[in-house]
Amino acid sequence: MSQTIEEEDASKKITSQIKRSRGQLDGILRMMDEGRSCDDVLVQLSAVKSGVDKAMKLVIAQNIRKNVNCVDENELKNLQSSLDLMLKTK
Repeated sequence: MSQTIEEEDASKKITSQIKRSRGQLDGILRMMDEGRSCDDVLVQLSAVKSGVDKAMKLVIAQNIRKNVNCVDENELKNLQSSLDLMLKTK
């Protein structure tokens, strides 16, 4: 079964976000090898955590689009807004 253009775009965004987080983790390992300060490492770990949260949001949003039959685009936007709120409060 082939993907729609929207699904392909969402998959690319998810993949890009995960690769970005992987790159940040590699950078953190280098920082630790260099003996960088705890504060510097924690700032970067926080950025990775935010990136992973964003990837999770994209995966969930893609699943919602795929599995929920919305009557119109506004309903889909409302669902995505609810998802944003849910992830912010976790």
